[in-house]
Amino acid sequence: MVQPLWKLRPFDERLVQILSRDASLHPLIAQLLIQRGVRDRAAVAKYLEVRRDGLHEPSLLPGLPEAADLLTRAIRDNRKIVVYGDYDVDGVCGTSILWECLRLAGASDAEYYIPHRVDEGYGLNAAALERIAKELGASVVVTVDCGVTAVSEAKLARSLGLELIITDHHTPGPEWPDAAAVVHPRAPGGRYPFPDLCGAGVAFKLAWQICKQMGDGQRASPQLRQYLIKAMNLVALATVADVVPLEDENRIFVRHGLRGLALEPSVGLRALMLVSGCADKKILNTGTIGFGLAPRINAAGRMDRAMSAVELMTTMDHLRAADLAQSLEVCNKERQLIEREMVGQAHEMIDAQGGIGDRGAIVLGHPSWHPGVIGIVASRLVDTYHRPAVVIALDGDLGQGSGRSVPGFDLHAALSACSGHLTKFGGHKAAAGLKLQAGSLEAFAASFDTHCREALTAEQRTKVLHIDAQVALGLLSYQMVEAIEALEPFGSANPKPVLMAEPVRVASEPRTVGEGGLHVQIKFEQGGKTIPAIGWNMAKKIGNLLPGTPCAIAFYPMIDTWNGRNVLKLELRDVQVLDGKNPGTVVQA
Repeated sequence: MVQPLWKLRPFDERLVQILSRDASLHPLIAQLLIQRGVRDRAAVAKYLEVRRDGLHEPSLLPGLPEAADLLTRAIRDNRKIVVYGDYDVDGVCGTSILWECLRLAGASDAEYYIPHRVDEGYGLNAAALERIAKELGASVVVTVDCGVTAVSEAKLARSLGLELIITDHHTPGPEWPDAAAVVHPRAPGGRYPFPDLCGAGVAFKLAWQICKQMGDGQRASPQLRQYLIKAMNLVALATVADVVPLEDENRIFVRHGLRGLALEPSVGLRALMLVSGCADKKILNTGTIGFGLAPRINAAGRMDRAMSAVELMTTMDHLRAADLAQSLEVCNKERQLIEREMVGQAHEMIDAQGGIGDRGAIVLGHPSWHPGVIGIVASRLVDTYHRPAVVIALDGDLGQGSGRSVPGFDLHAALSACSGHLTKFGGHKAAAGLKLQAGSLEAFAASFDTHCREALTAEQRTKVLHIDAQVALGLLSYQMVEAIEALEPFGSANPKPVLMAEPVRVASEPRTVGEGGLHVQIKFEQGGKTIPAIGWNMAKKIGNLLPGTPCAIAFYPMIDTWNGRNVLKLELRDVQVLDGKNPGTVVQA
């Protein structure tokens, strides 16, 4: 595992004192807000309130007014509409939002379609369009979270007599698809003020415009307005799961969606929350989504049951919801077993190749790997080796791959530079998918490694752990942690604050926990205050620390609720043993 370089973020002590005084904040909270660009009392109020009326007008989205007009006409003309979504959390949630909107707006015949991950792959495909036109008898297809690169498929749709509406947020190709309407926040010539919506966010904006047009043209009816408020729960799920920046209106979606999930989840989400163990939590955070709900929804698409995930999101039948949620729970456990086996095999392959060395990237393929799990495995390899990683499931002469990048490195551009070895690819800077001929794997791996080795900067090659502030453990209290949690939602572009304390001493024998003993429970002491900590996937790193060992620790403080009791706990990010050889490796950023 690559040891991260700890970098303490710089701060202006004078600015911290001024904001602390003007906004009546503890200096630590003021420091964390300043690091997030919040520098005066008015900005503090706006940041903490996160008002729903801060959402941008949907009609500003390029292509959206035309798409809404087409769909409202199709509803009034009783034409059959099929919502075609991707099989990940973003696609499932966006499909659920738009399908339910059409149904509530009066569509007499609306269905949804999620492609089979293995048999059909990502995005629009010709066979599905022919089936939708000929067997399902649809005349309108609206995509969610896919389609912006489907140039040939758009031509096919037109030849089949399908009116194709594309809604997407992924990186477009050099040619725009010839569809009846294309809704995309980054469309050329557009003036949408926030380009970083997820696919479900784009679908929500289209649903919002449809609801307005089905009302008086300016406002939705009370019924449709209530639907839109509840739909924000699904946008929150998708926004967190798709790791888009939690800024601007994404922050609004997630803040209000988390509240909605806690107070009034749908029948299906309530069932999913029960199996994931978070149904009784009064306050939900992005971790609840990222580690509880999203993996189970994603597991449905990974294990070939994405259609059932959409059914779960939209059903009103409590018994059916319970069955579907349990099915997703089984899928997730199966996915976890497959993932552990694949990650182990990947590490063995890298070791057999001589380790990471000076490689620019990791490209691995195997005929026994499950194509639904390759993206997670790529993420695990990036976490361990800090290099762009592409993991490929081989099936005969074909290979289906998924890639993940390191911070700041454009994976989509890197694949584009090596596209001569690929039959298809798509995605964005941080994550992408691809297809290739098995015989091209070796040449692609060499080309991709060479490109990354040349293109990666020294900064991108270095794994960095940014520290927001150095604190004493004695400063941490329930009130302080609650003040930090008020800065939620945390995620991409607004990460959880990372604090550090040194020197601290190990105050208990580390105890490995969890499936396979991968995690560690441990206690640290400083100045007479002892706090328990959890280190996820840190058994190899700190599982053998002896009580009394002096350390520097990087962590996020949290309040862990268990059996009705609140416990102040540290969620470890890294641990450095302090001795004569290593007095600490923190540098000023």
